[in-house]
Amino acid sequence: MIRVKLIFVAVIICAVSLLSACGGSEEGNSQPSNTSAENSTQGTQNAGDKKEKTNTEKFLEYVIEAADKRNFTETGDYAGIMNTLHDLYKKDIANPYTGGTSLTIMNRTRSMMKDQHLSRTRLFSVDCVVIDDYMTDLEEIDTDDVVYCVNPESKGMVFAFWFKDGVYIYEIDENGEKINEIEHFFEKEE
Repeated sequence: MIRVKLIFVAVIICAVSLLSACGGSEEGNSQPSNTSAENSTQGTQNAGDKKEKTNTEKFLEYVIEAADKRNFTETGDYAGIMNTLHDLYKKDIANPYTGGTSLTIMNRTRSMMKDQHLSRTRLFSVDCVVIDDYMTDLEEIDTDDVVYCVNPESKGMVFAFWFKDGVYIYEIDENGEKINEIEHFFEKEE
C-alpha cells in the first residue's frame, strides 16, 4: 500500500513539473465562474444550432454552480465543493458505453487502488479528482500531459480535476483518447 501511494505521489509530482515547464494551453474555457452556466457553452451552441451539450459541458455547469454556492474563490473549501457536487448532481451525465450515471469524487489522498488497478472505473460515468494541497494552479499545467485514466477501460467517462484556480475536464473515447477537453478558470471577486 505504501508503494502504491509513493508511486501515485511521484506521478503527480512529475505531471505538475512537466506541466508547469510546458506552460498553459491556449485552448479551453477561460470564462469566470461567476457567470451563468448558460453562457459557458456559448461557443459551441449558437441560437440556430441545437447541438446537444457534451458530457464535459454538462459537468462544467455543476462545477460553476458548486463553486458559486461555496464561494470557492474566497474560501478554498475543497471538502464543501465535494459535498455540493454530490448534492447538485442529478445523474444526467450518462456514459455512452456502460450506461453509468454515477458521480465518484476523490481527493488526492484517497486511494481507490486495488491490485494496482482502479477498482470502479467501469461502473461510473464521472470522476472528479480534487487536488486539495492549495498549491496546484491550472494555469501552470500543460493539460496535454494529464494522462489520468486515459485508457480504453475508462471509455465514456468524464474526468474533472479541481485545482485552486480552475477545473480541467475531459472525456475518454472508445480508444482511450481524451476528447471534449475544457479548461475553466475561476475568477476571484474583489
